[in-house]
Amino acid sequence: MTSVAADLTDVRAAAELVAFGLTRRSRPVEGSEYRTLLDRYRTELRFRDVVDTMAEGLGLAVLGTPRSGIVLAPEPSGPFATKLGDLRAMDAGEKLVFGLVLLGIAAYAYPNEVDFDDPETKLVDVVKIDDFIRAAIGALAAQAGGSAAEGSPEERARAAAEVYADLPQLITTQTGRRGRGCTLRAVEEVCGWLVEQGAAREAPTLGPDTYHLTDRFRLLVADSAGNAALDVLREVRREAAS
Repeated sequence: MTSVAADLTDVRAAAELVAFGLTRRSRPVEGSEYRTLLDRYRTELRFRDVVDTMAEGLGLAVLGTPRSGIVLAPEPSGPFATKLGDLRAMDAGEKLVFGLVLLGIAAYAYPNEVDFDDPETKLVDVVKIDDFIRAAIGALAAQAGGSAAEGSPEERARAAAEVYADLPQLITTQTGRRGRGCTLRAVEEVCGWLVEQGAAREAPTLGPDTYHLTDRFRLLVADSAGNAALDVLREVRREAAS
């Protein structure tokens, strides 16, 4: 009985740690229950196995446990997978732009493989991201080469680049804010979504358009490396930095 009770206690603790990971704004501050569970995961092999198994059963993978907390990646078909349909209503072009901006932010912040191992916070700026994506449009179009199969990642990247290029950089509302239908608003919207996901934090002291990317975003990008459009964007970023 004692053994079973101990096992159930571990299962409950593992569930609590997974729950903290899914509550993306939770932080494992010193003395918190989250920090205690995170330390157990890092030091107790048995507890780590329980957490990993539970996460797998829920359609999640543990990517790492940086100082910001446990990072969970959902399986594409799992119940916790993030879908563009979960966002505000978007037409096909807006969805393409949203995906392209996500890749653009990832490539801008992590152009090199070694960047995935660097826990230093990366800063991104809305205007600079927009400029970067616009500079990469030609390379994305060339990747498809006009022969990519319909529905392929290369064709979607080409289509996204075309939509992005056709949009104005800035449209302002009567109140002076960026309006929908311009690329600066698209980048701003994606950055706001990353904040909601716990993948970024606003950096108001550095400017209204500046964001810190968290370890969560870094590990998620590292997990998705190999995306053809992302590779093209990273190459553009490396060339611009050289």
